[in-house]
Amino acid sequence: MISSLDGLNAEARAAVDACLERVGRGVDAEFREEVLDDLRTYFTDHLEPGATSADVDALAATVGEVGGEEAPSRGRFGGVPIDLTPPTAERVAHTWWNPRDERIFVPRVFGLGWALNVGAVAVKLGLIEPDAEDEPFETTPDAAFRQSLAVPALLSAAVVAHYVVRGRALPNRLPSQADIAGKVGSWTSKPVAAATDIAVAVLPTAWAAVTIARGGKGAQAAGSLATATGAAAVAAGLTLWRTAALDGRARPWFGPALAALLWLPAGGLLLALARAGRAAEQRRDLGGAR
Repeated sequence: MISSLDGLNAEARAAVDACLERVGRGVDAEFREEVLDDLRTYFTDHLEPGATSADVDALAATVGEVGGEEAPSRGRFGGVPIDLTPPTAERVAHTWWNPRDERIFVPRVFGLGWALNVGAVAVKLGLIEPDAEDEPFETTPDAAFRQSLAVPALLSAAVVAHYVVRGRALPNRLPSQADIAGKVGSWTSKPVAAATDIAVAVLPTAWAAVTIARGGKGAQAAGSLATATGAAAVAAGLTLWRTAALDGRARPWFGPALAALLWLPAGGLLLALARAGRAAEQRRDLGGAR
């Protein structure tokens, strides 16, 4: 990683400038500087001092085209960031965990809006230094990834167990959606609710397990685990809410609680993985000095 684009050699810097100029021509003037700032940050976070122009071109390809006559795959829509490029585990990790970026809210990995940069939150809370790792999760031990899989696995098991153990006692109709006040807005059948909650929890967890079993490391493993943890935690929260909201009463805490379930477990897991990587770097570089 580099601290600024000035850390690149002349060849790579020229490639970055060419990319920024190309992107700038395809974005409305109202949003141009915001988009270019996001792109500069992305290059800074992902390029090494020895990067070549080929490295710049390859990295630029991962964010897709911005602007142009077609609907943008990455840019702004009404002042809100939008990214329609296919999400990857690596992009999840680099978006949700970027302690070098001071912004708390950053453009989402996929879709319209913002995501929480839990790395910046951890820095502001004094839980980790912004430059604690040379490259986030690259030195995190394989054992830490395997152990972390227990978090989404246990949450998924809890969701499955809920429907297996309590399924027959639940009514045939369960809450499906809530309005802004936390009051049930629609209902669905018990089989659909169970299938939805179990799928949201189990499928991302299975994906993370396969990623790690196949030797996934670094940001790929961290991103898949964070995604699985967030999804499983949300599924667990939905499962509990469906049972608690059977009376149809408003529960204003539902929305904030669901957001907390998405970010707190996933953020805690990323923090633990980052600290494990930091400890591994210290052992490697300082011979175990603390």
